Amino acid sequence: MPIVILFLLWPLLEIAGFAWIGGKIGVGPTIGFVILSFFAGMALLRREGLATLLRLRARLEAGETPVPAALDGAWRLLAGLLLVVPGFFSSALALLLLLPPIRALLTNRLARRLEAGSGVWIVRFSTAGWRDSTTTVIDGEFHEVAAGRPELPPQR
Repeated sequence: MPIVILFLLWPLLEIAGFAWIGGKIGVGPTIGFVILSFFAGMALLRREGLATLLRLRARLEAGETPVPAALDGAWRLLAGLLLVVPGFFSSALALLLLLPPIRALLTNRLARRLEAGSGVWIVRFSTAGWRDSTTTVIDGEFHEVAAGRPELPPQR
């Protein structure tokens, strides 16, 4: 629920920022700031998209977990998106996300939260058909069998 409230209040915060800060610095600098932040955000999105993929690939080839690199890249991409969105507060948040200590802090917190789980994520959209706690779940492995005649066990 708090995320919904944030999405509802964020545009109001940006409008208030335009009114207050725009009133202090004037219309021309405000429009210039919006245009400059838009192009900076687009450049950041373009550069960081490929750079994140390359960092993920390097981590995987080195046999390391890609989670920190993926999260760091996600913060950078989010910063780019926030720069594209017109507004003083979204740009300020984007600039905070571009600071390495802030990204490291967010990455560590989220990585710990992801690793603290059991490794199984269940996404539930409704309660219809949901199993109760008495249901037994059996883990297993499988392998694909090529199409054709099935192999039968030997007959005695």
